[in-house]
Amino acid sequence: MNRADDSFGRSLSIINRAAATYFQRELKPYGIGPGQQAYLLSIRPGETLILDELAGRMAVDNANVTRAVKALAASGYLEKKLSESDRRAWNITLTEKGIAVREIVLESAEKWVSQLRSVIDDDQWRITVRTLDAMAESLTSR
Repeated sequence: MNRADDSFGRSLSIINRAAATYFQRELKPYGIGPGQQAYLLSIRPGETLILDELAGRMAVDNANVTRAVKALAASGYLEKKLSESDRRAWNITLTEKGIAVREIVLESAEKWVSQLRSVIDDDQWRITVRTLDAMAESLTSR
């Protein structure tokens, strides 16, 4: 590994920890734990997903989705019902409370992104996003 590789890993670690701290502080009043905000943002208001679809969207296994959905349903943000067409599948939708808190989560995420964007110009931002998207895609398409 060279110095650039060391710097890359260090920078990702710092950004990840800072994001966790930021979202934990911002979303604590709503009882939303680390990582749960991504699930709320992945479901659009009025949309019904089955658990497998949400897992695919999030690029995580069903066990992770099950835990997050259980916690968000217990907080009243999601509704989980057994599918009438497939008795092995669970339908997941945002509740009215979930739609309202999703807007708060979205605002918090936008503030976070704005903070990150503030240190680089628009061209650098676009390159950064494309690069990170390519890296993430390479890891989820295996």
